[in-house]
Amino acid sequence: MKLTGLVTGVLHSDSLEKLTITYKKGGVKKEKIEALFNPSEISRSRSIQWEPPKGGVTGQVLDKRPQKFIGVQPETLSISLLFDTYESRGDADNRVVGALKSLRDTANPFASGTASDVTKLTREVVRLAKIDSETHEPPVCELSWGEYEHIFTGVLVQLDQHFTMFLPDGTPVRATLDCTFAEYRTRARSKAEEPHSADVVKSRVLRRGDTLHSLAAEEYGDPGLWREIARANRIANPLRVRPGTVLTIPRLEAQGRAITAQPPAPGPRSQTRVG
Repeated sequence: MKLTGLVTGVLHSDSLEKLTITYKKGGVKKEKIEALFNPSEISRSRSIQWEPPKGGVTGQVLDKRPQKFIGVQPETLSISLLFDTYESRGDADNRVVGALKSLRDTANPFASGTASDVTKLTREVVRLAKIDSETHEPPVCELSWGEYEHIFTGVLVQLDQHFTMFLPDGTPVRATLDCTFAEYRTRARSKAEEPHSADVVKSRVLRRGDTLHSLAAEEYGDPGLWREIARANRIANPLRVRPGTVLTIPRLEAQGRAITAQPPAPGPRSQTRVG
C-alpha cells in the first residue's frame, strides 16, 4: 500500500522565498544550499507493508488468518531543482527576453554566447550523496521554504542529473536535478512514535517459523535480546518452545534490559497454547 501526496503550483508574491537545504558538514558546521529556482512540484510518498497469508499451494490461501502487518517504510520526498547559468546571466530586466529565448532554444540544446559551467552549482547538491569524512555517512538534510521552516528531514537516497543545454565548447549551462529524500528519524523519535513500543509489556503468540531471536528482532530491534524474553517466560531451552505458545514480551529499560517488576510468567509446563 502506498500513499502519495502531491503539492503543485507556486503563487506569485512581492517577496519570493527560496527553498533551502541545510546540512551539517563534518558533523558540526552547518552548510546551506539555496535553490536557484524554486520547484513547481513537491511529491511525498509513504509505503505500508503487509504480508498476505501463505498457503502450501501456489496462489491458494489455506487459512483465514488476516494479513500480517510488516511495518511502515520511511516517508520519501521528491523534488526537481533547475539550475541555469545561461538564462541567469544579466540583470532582472532581461528575464522576459530570456524566457522567450528559452522556448526557442528548446529545440537546440547548444546555446550561443557565454555562461559559466552549471556544475559549479549542481556539485553542492551532489555533495549530499557523498560520505562525510567525519561522520562516515552522507549528511542529514533539513528542507525549508519561507515560513515552512521544516518541510522535511531526511537523507538523499537518489539523485538523477539531467544536463539539457550546452555551450558550443561542451560546457553544460542548464541542468535539472531530480532528488529523492528518505525520512530520517533518530532512535529516540522512532521509539516514541511506535505504537508497539518496547516500553510496554505485551503478549505474543509464537507462530510456526518464529524463534525467540526473531521475536526479539521484531520487538526490540535486536535479536541478541532473546534472553530477556526467555528469562521473562522461564524458558530454559529456546529450541523447545512450541508454536502456539503465548509468550510475555517484557518492556525494556533504556539500557536494553528487561524490567522484571511484572506478573510472573507461567513455567514451560503450564504455557498457554492457542489452536
